[in-house]
Amino acid sequence: MPPSVLSKAGLPAGIVIVGHAIVSADGMISAADGTMPASLRNDADWRRFQAALDESVLVVLGREGHRRHGNSGRRRLVFTGAVAAIAPDPEDASATLYNPAGATLADLFAHLGVAQGTIAVTGGTRVFDAFLPLYDRFELAEANTAALPGGRPCFPEGHPRTVLAAAGFQPRRFELLDAGQGVTLTHWMRP
Repeated sequence: MPPSVLSKAGLPAGIVIVGHAIVSADGMISAADGTMPASLRNDADWRRFQAALDESVLVVLGREGHRRHGNSGRRRLVFTGAVAAIAPDPEDASATLYNPAGATLADLFAHLGVAQGTIAVTGGTRVFDAFLPLYDRFELAEANTAALPGGRPCFPEGHPRTVLAAAGFQPRRFELLDAGQGVTLTHWMRP
């Protein structure tokens, strides 16, 4: 799914797209096998993340993340090549399967009846990368004492701080979420 497939063209003005990730010091969102190691788990970040998802009208994630992490009833959009365009998930009534090669985001949001609100993008790598030109902001939590050599990156081009800055984002606010575990949160925004 190349990033150029997605476009804000035709999206309702009331849509805000926000990325959410916690990464290791080396920019990884998971171990090489796709699992999230204990070194990336943090209670303060988890509470903040869950609250953000609760406030969103739609949570966007990849097929693997959708399978690994059961849905708590939130409305989900699952990126997958397993459908031609847009289809209901036969195993989760709250989820819609979406292939960006078969329908635009504008068509998708019209189909879903989403005209305003926050869309929370939660990964994986290809999903984060596909939405890079569309984010209004990106909430980047970092577990600064963890390293995952050979893990799966947030963005394929490098550390999220570097990628977001190159895409025109600016770090606007910084928070220390957990001093004991070295977990920080940076709110990246478009100027």
